[in-house]
Amino acid sequence: MTGRSGTPPRIATVEYLVEVAKDWTLARFAAAQSSEFVLGPHRFELSGAGVRRHALATDSPEAASPFDVVRRAPTPTAWSHSTLVTLLADSDAGTVEFEQEMVEILAMDGEMVLAEAAAVIRIAGLAPCLGPFHCP
Repeated sequence: MTGRSGTPPRIATVEYLVEVAKDWTLARFAAAQSSEFVLGPHRFELSGAGVRRHALATDSPEAASPFDVVRRAPTPTAWSHSTLVTLLADSDAGTVEFEQEMVEILAMDGEMVLAEAAAVIRIAGLAPCLGPFHCP
């Protein structure tokens, strides 16, 4: 497990929590057996020397937009959830709009915020794949 700089993140930091959330999310996609697999929203929190993961109700405000619900996290907290984003692409015929399924890892520690996202690749009849995570 390596952080953004290529070195292992220190345990009990928000960077470590992001890496745990990414690893767990990647494992869920790797274990997917069906083309119908959809990642449910989860919250990750530091707990002593470990990390606790909590499933969130898909229709909860926190699942839809964690930062709108949690304005400031007293301890490092991360969320993993699927979302649809609208992308625009220029072509010879003009601008084309399409939706792309993405997985976001959002994290907060006090006022510090981290975000990474990966595209979900779906091919009919196969379980979905998750592309590499990128940060803005």
